[in-house]
Amino acid sequence: MSTQVITEGEEALGHLERLTAELRSRGWTVEVAAPHDRRPSALVADPRTPAVTESLIAARETPDGGWSYFYAWGERIASCADPAAVAASLGRELAAHRGR
Repeated sequence: MSTQVITEGEEALGHLERLTAELRSRGWTVEVAAPHDRRPSALVADPRTPAVTESLIAARETPDGGWSYFYAWGERIASCADPAAVAASLGRELAAHRGR
């Protein structure tokens, strides 16, 4: 019997894919990159602010296995358990950019 091992990068990519599906269902543009030598990331843009993008990652937050989404600079957004909450948070963040 063979055993399949899922790497941390593959798990991070899975979380990003779930967020991607949620964002795309809301009309967002999302580009996911998964280079072999770096952590997977997603570049996201709200259709109301296509010139403003955010880069996101999914990372294990605690040693016991909890995962969260983070902005590329390291600020936590929300748990990976709730992609809809992350999408709402991103919408508020990018809306703030529109108001500047």
